[in-house]
Amino acid sequence: MEKNVKTRKCGSVLKNTIFKVTLQLFDDQGIEAVTFNNVAQKAETSRSVLYRRWDSPHSLLVDAVHNWAHENSGLPEHFDESTFPDTGSLHDDLLTHAKLITKLHDKMNQYFVKLSMYQMFNNETVEHDMLAEAETGILRLSTLVAERAIDRGELKQVPTPEVLMLLGNISRYYAFLSPEHKPSPESLIDHIVFPAWLANQAE
Repeated sequence: MEKNVKTRKCGSVLKNTIFKVTLQLFDDQGIEAVTFNNVAQKAETSRSVLYRRWDSPHSLLVDAVHNWAHENSGLPEHFDESTFPDTGSLHDDLLTHAKLITKLHDKMNQYFVKLSMYQMFNNETVEHDMLAEAETGILRLSTLVAERAIDRGELKQVPTPEVLMLLGNISRYYAFLSPEHKPSPESLIDHIVFPAWLANQAE
């Protein structure tokens, strides 16, 4: 008679399960319920697996939110910048970039609000960590857009980090703090970001 033996999850299957139960705990019971013990139990794995991958339950939650947002925005979590479409012009590359950021921020928004409230009352940095990770990806992609524009002769040099992050910072502000006044990606690029990139070039 065959025994009913559970197959141990591994690799991407286990990682996705961990992310799923982490968000379930957070949605259903709040951030206090996101502990390695609870996640391991629900994901049917060991706490040692979690300790090897994440420094704390909060860093796990940040990764889980990012994974969910990327999956639901159509922008892969580990985005290969080299696959970013080359539209042939700086303006249109920035517009494509803006549309991707808008989708990502829209998905992250619901968790951003919850994490901001938690941080306010508990002096934690979960929301800050989540945004810092997103900013790293935006900066890499903005740098790629600039380098392509230089190759095409549209720019003389890569803009300053402040200008490279302008698109991400403005998009984040409207997505999280003033969504009812959020400009369209086209308006944002035409009236603010594209002119700023051109004005930032050395004489």
